[in-house]
Amino acid sequence: MTTFSENNSIASDINQCLTNHKLKYSPTFDFNDFRTTNNIITNLLATSKLSDIILKNYFPQNPTSEYHHFTDIGAFQNIIKKKEIWLFSVKKRFNECEFKPFYDAHNMDGYKLRQNSAGIPMENELVENAFYTSFTDDKISSKAEAYMWDYFAKKTGVRLVFEVSNVNTHLRKVHYPTSETEKDLSILTDLIKIAQNRNKHLIPEGIATIGFFYLPHKFNIERESRLLVKREVGKYYNMEFGTKDGFEYLKFPFNGTNPLAEFKLTKITFDTNTDTDEAERIIKSSEDFKDIKIEKNNR
Repeated sequence: MTTFSENNSIASDINQCLTNHKLKYSPTFDFNDFRTTNNIITNLLATSKLSDIILKNYFPQNPTSEYHHFTDIGAFQNIIKKKEIWLFSVKKRFNECEFKPFYDAHNMDGYKLRQNSAGIPMENELVENAFYTSFTDDKISSKAEAYMWDYFAKKTGVRLVFEVSNVNTHLRKVHYPTSETEKDLSILTDLIKIAQNRNKHLIPEGIATIGFFYLPHKFNIERESRLLVKREVGKYYNMEFGTKDGFEYLKFPFNGTNPLAEFKLTKITFDTNTDTDEAERIIKSSEDFKDIKIEKNNR
């Protein structure tokens, strides 16, 4: 059983660790900020400080009010017709450097080894119950913009610009390591060591959610901000789900009431290879967007 003295020692080590890292958000800890058992240090049923060290320093809620979304012409037609964005489960991209790089970098093998009562690995359960879509901003380089048009808009798609307010879910910047050789979040690695030195596991509340906002360095050209909704949150707000190509998605309405965030489509940009006649036909098919601002890209 962990003693009062050991808890004070843990708090002291965390404070020294934070001092060494010189982080922007660096609170002072005492024994009330976490809970310990014989083999765990966690902030479940304590303060949010332990989780906030990671979230606020590496994955802040994005204060930007304008978000850009590149998509192909088929998806664009569906977005306009239904006035909703589809957030697919992380499972759809699980084999494309989603989630695994985060727990591999921090030696969190429990996600692969632990299973629920049905024998499903924890990693599978987590990615099936988290839904997201991606945005970027207007600060991307010309090289990055060309990549967005070619990869996400498939050379003939569109760029949608949304004004966003009243965010009540995760809308965070994705964190990319600063180089190919850097893999881990150094502060998290050091906090894990504090626990390991006492033969304990560090489990900050929401640690799995943190992993959904981490991508390898090679993707940093995207400057991604990610909108993420957990299944239980979507169900709580009576949001609808669907399935396409074997993967679930959550229907996220825009230009109307949405308890998780208000998204308003303000501008549509066509690329040089976009079929403008078809794109304009799609726009005019909806009374809600007939007067929307339209631009032509000249790259």
